[in-house]
Amino acid sequence: MSILKHPDAQPLLQDAVLSADDVRSCAASLTTFAQRYLPLFLRSEQRGHALTILQGKLSGLQRKTTEPVATQAGLTRRNLQLFVGAGAWDDRAVRVELRGHVAEELADPDGVFILDGSGFPRKGTDSCGVARQWCGRLGKVDNCQQGYFLAYAGRRGGALLDARLYLPADWAADGIRRDKTHVPADVTFQEGWRIALGLLDEARRTLPGRWVTGDDEFGRAGELRGQLRLRGLRYLLDVPCNTLVRTRVSADRPGARVAGP
Repeated sequence: MSILKHPDAQPLLQDAVLSADDVRSCAASLTTFAQRYLPLFLRSEQRGHALTILQGKLSGLQRKTTEPVATQAGLTRRNLQLFVGAGAWDDRAVRVELRGHVAEELADPDGVFILDGSGFPRKGTDSCGVARQWCGRLGKVDNCQQGYFLAYAGRRGGALLDARLYLPADWAADGIRRDKTHVPADVTFQEGWRIALGLLDEARRTLPGRWVTGDDEFGRAGELRGQLRLRGLRYLLDVPCNTLVRTRVSADRPGARVAGP
């Protein structure tokens, strides 16, 4: 039976519906929320740009990239693009503050860390990390950027914790493209599961939790499963449908293996 046909599913989905009025009513709270983070942007124009970006992302714009956000705010596109792509502000400090904020509001000893990778289709070749690679959004190999994300869920709610762009090996080795797209010197090539594990380790310095979940990109990585066990974490990871498993019966017969579901 589909989970959507469960008797409790539709009432839960109805409770999750947000109208434009619901979101609009939160607009006044955005500035108050942002006050915690704005001091991390050292210059006044940076603080203004940060608030503009937040307001643009929560607006009704169909495209929420820098150009339409700048147009809506009556700003020049280049200034906002430079702030997002090459601004001299410490994004790590912002993420550390975010994790502390989530810990204050949502920390749960039985919390769940959620790993996810996502592709973003791109037309050109200039965006940092863009390449022909698997794009889950399109369901095929295509020109895209790939990012890895970490979220957290506890009894009191959930929140996105961290994110990092995947840099393909040829990009990581290309000094010209690195300089052009302002890739920090300490960013090197890493497999996706290693990026996700790094995000998880950083988050666990601040947030408690016992469980890790993710799709089959992470479930197929035996080294990741091993690292989670070494950290004493329980995990629920999807695996490809052709994964080979050893049953209790086959374990008594050396060499016997059966295909998983």
